[in-house]
Amino acid sequence: MINSNFYKKLGLDEDLLNAALTRFSEIKDVCEKQSRLLLRGKCKGVLKLDFISRLAVVLYSLPSVYLNYKEKGIDDKIFFDTFSDINIWCANAFDQYGEKGLENIHWITKHLSMKIFRIGRLQFEFSRFLILPHAGIKNIIRCPYRLGEKCITLHIPQGEKLDNDKCIDSLQRANEFFKKYYPSYKYRCYTVITWLLNPDFRTVLGEDSNIVKFANMFTLLGYVPDSDMNERRVFGYKKDRKNYSPENALQRYTLERINKGKPLLSYNGFVKKNLFNP
Repeated sequence: MINSNFYKKLGLDEDLLNAALTRFSEIKDVCEKQSRLLLRGKCKGVLKLDFISRLAVVLYSLPSVYLNYKEKGIDDKIFFDTFSDINIWCANAFDQYGEKGLENIHWITKHLSMKIFRIGRLQFEFSRFLILPHAGIKNIIRCPYRLGEKCITLHIPQGEKLDNDKCIDSLQRANEFFKKYYPSYKYRCYTVITWLLNPDFRTVLGEDSNIVKFANMFTLLGYVPDSDMNERRVFGYKKDRKNYSPENALQRYTLERINKGKPLLSYNGFVKKNLFNP
């Protein structure tokens, strides 16, 4: 087992980290069993545990994942940047449920099984190309990618501005990363499903907005109602809807749709990998 200094690099609150380290010393047998499953992408057993125990199992698993990174030659910065997501989701769990630990084990399991990496501002996940409803038949016909073909899906970690230069830098570095460490994984595009691609934002936020600049990189291909996640991203977990007091154009737009009974939407977009060759 790696000492606590290893885990401190994740940025976890010290009390939370100590509680989780204590817990995995108390349930070592459970951690050993569930860790083997998590590393293979299976988290059903961990879902039966409380939030602190889930975090304990994840922390118990990290030294093995770290060795896997080392075997591939992936540097420490990408490892610790990738697993800084644990800190984000522990904070979300406390905001949403008032309970310390980790709730969203499904998501972190992807990190443990090395299906997601954070490279700079963005996260990158091995994925398959999909088309959401309402894409439009003409758009589907014109789309240069096949349903189900290999691609890389982007995710946008919370907590930082969506700086356009940093996003482009991430995409350029991702090209280099997958070429170097996963040369047999052939893909032609990056995709994303997010509320940030909403075309209404061009009017609501203006063309100089970081969100709009990010969205302008992608070609849209369908959308789905995603009201709960949209609302949480705009207003946060703790706030009661009846007490919403919009402070900016994005919150005013979101609350107006909520009050009118209109769904909040997330959009699918794609962009050619070759646009980001270094």
